[in-house]
Amino acid sequence: MTHHSPRTALRLLGAGVALVSAIAMVGCADQASGGSGSGGDDDTFTLGFAVGGQADADWQDYQGDVAQALAEQRGWKYVELSNDGDEATAVKNADLFVQQGVDAVMMFNGRPEANPVIAKKYADAEIPVITFDIAQEGWYFVGIDNAAAGTEGGTALGELAKSEWDCDVDLVISAQGTAAGQIDTWRTGNAATAIGEVCPDIPEDAYVAYEADGNLTTSLQNAPGVFAAHPDAENILVVGLNDQAVVGALQAATQLGRDANIMGWGQDGGLITGDNVDPNLAGSVMYFLEGYAAYAFQILDEIAAGDAPEVKDTGDDAAVSVQPCAVTQEQAAEIPGIEERVAEISQADEGTTLYDLYCKN
Repeated sequence: MTHHSPRTALRLLGAGVALVSAIAMVGCADQASGGSGSGGDDDTFTLGFAVGGQADADWQDYQGDVAQALAEQRGWKYVELSNDGDEATAVKNADLFVQQGVDAVMMFNGRPEANPVIAKKYADAEIPVITFDIAQEGWYFVGIDNAAAGTEGGTALGELAKSEWDCDVDLVISAQGTAAGQIDTWRTGNAATAIGEVCPDIPEDAYVAYEADGNLTTSLQNAPGVFAAHPDAENILVVGLNDQAVVGALQAATQLGRDANIMGWGQDGGLITGDNVDPNLAGSVMYFLEGYAAYAFQILDEIAAGDAPEVKDTGDDAAVSVQPCAVTQEQAAEIPGIEERVAEISQADEGTTLYDLYCKN
């Protein structure tokens, strides 16, 4: 069953006739048109945004808040759908946007195995796509420098282990998200490698990995097997694809009574701010995910002006690179909560990013 958060549902209602028209045209490909100003009855630029819609990831809905505000500033039409963290839903949403004839699409899709199918649909319709953090050939890539982010997080955690434990580490756990492919290799793999560079005497067999799927619930379910397989490990470090993956392992350790000496360092910053930060999440590499639209609009403004830039579709050759911001839990506590950050970036001067506002200094 498709689920939309209240925030997303309100934006769907706000899209009004435009969205109803899109739904009514499902299966009517002969009525669909490409991305050439055909998103409505006039020449108003129409932007579609497929938000991630994954549970426990409120930044995905907030990305829509920022995108809607920036689109309204420009007088554009804006239609939002949720991928609901589901492969089939992401494909269906692509069909809806194509059939409506939007002029451009932004997307975060946590099920990237669907992206090749989706990419063909948009390519056939000649609709440009901007993807967040997960690259796809032919789409503009807006995202973190994943390789640098992984290294920054692992280095920070390694330095903490060196300071706290003199590098006496019994276990380094990688909470992987293998479906993310190279992204997981950069973030999780580079983090583990960086720990070993700071603490080179950690034995090779102390490095273990399990599938967390970038999801707190999955991570929490699968992590106990790792702890059971290493009953004597005391000083434990955790890295992973994102904050959810890492916190799942930390929560599992707490439930098992194995949290006396465990420290995790996340990726993305999704769970490092606010009132309920896991006490063992020592830090994270903040991406300020909720503000990605501010980067994407640098590309969208050129597309809307009829001067689309060259497609750069990988993290190595990004259309716009998001700078990673490694912070300890204490440093993160000084950064405003996500709602305040969204309000700030939605009203900021053109070209301003959340990194500029909260990490630059």
